[in-house]
Amino acid sequence: MRRSSRIRFRLGQPQDARAIGELARRVTRRWILPGQPATAAAPLLAGMRAWAIRRKMTDGQRFHLACLDDGRVIGVAAMRDDSHLFQFFVSTRWHGCGIARQLWQRTLRDAQRRAGTRHFTLNASAMAVPVYRRFGFVPSGPLKAKDTGLVVQPMQLDLP
Repeated sequence: MRRSSRIRFRLGQPQDARAIGELARRVTRRWILPGQPATAAAPLLAGMRAWAIRRKMTDGQRFHLACLDDGRVIGVAAMRDDSHLFQFFVSTRWHGCGIARQLWQRTLRDAQRRAGTRHFTLNASAMAVPVYRRFGFVPSGPLKAKDTGLVVQPMQLDLP
C-alpha cells in the first residue's frame, strides 16, 4: 500500500475540514491524550471539529496537507501567523515514511515565502518532542499546563 501510493502535498481548503479533523482527532486520541489530564480531552478535540477548522481557515490560518492519490488526508501541518505551528499530525500507519519531514519543509517554505519568517514556535506534546528536535526545534521554556490542563513543551526554531 505505501510504496504503490503517491503522496501529494497541497494547501487545505474548507471542504477538507472534516477529513483534517478526523485525522487530527484519531492521532490525538492515540498519541497525545494518554498521560494527559482528563480535563484536556474535550477542549482539545473540540478545536479539531470541522466547524472549528473552517473558522481557522477563514481567519487566515493555513493547513498544509499530505494526501494519497485517492484524496485521503494522511498528514496535516497547520500554521498561525506564518510562525506558530499549532497542529501537526501524520496518520499512524504512515509514520516513518518521511511524510512529516516533507510536510514540515513545505509549511516552513510557505511561511518564509509569505512573511520571511525566521522564528517559529510550537507547543509540543511529550511524544512529539523528539520529532520536533529532529526538525531543529529546541525547548524554549519549562513544561507548562494550558488552561485546559493539557501539558505541553514550548519549543522554538530560529533559522540563520
